[in-house]
Amino acid sequence: MRMKRGFAAGAALLTLGLLAGHSLSAQPPMGMPDAQVPPPGPALDLINERCSACHSTASVFSQRKSADDWAATVQLMVDRGADLKPDETEAVIAYLSKNFSDTPAASTAAPAAATPPTPAP
Repeated sequence: MRMKRGFAAGAALLTLGLLAGHSLSAQPPMGMPDAQVPPPGPALDLINERCSACHSTASVFSQRKSADDWAATVQLMVDRGADLKPDETEAVIAYLSKNFSDTPAASTAAPAAATPPTPAP
């Protein structure tokens, strides 16, 4: 009977641990506000796999840079040993430039056309 209770307690703890780990994996990296959760995509997978070998991804996602600055930063990381192929480098630069730019994204809404004033009758 004692063995069954021990097994049940162990199984319960394992289940709780797995559930907690799953819920944590959906959270943004520590130190990153919810508004800055990186959008999914292949380049995000590359960043999570390759960039996190040397530093936290939160340190990447907390920065805002121009496309040229992202290109320079990513190239510097490749020069320092980041394991990215040329096409992967371009994908990471494009992803960071699009999602973590230092300039706000242009509005996709077309500006309202100016209506000429109607002459009074």
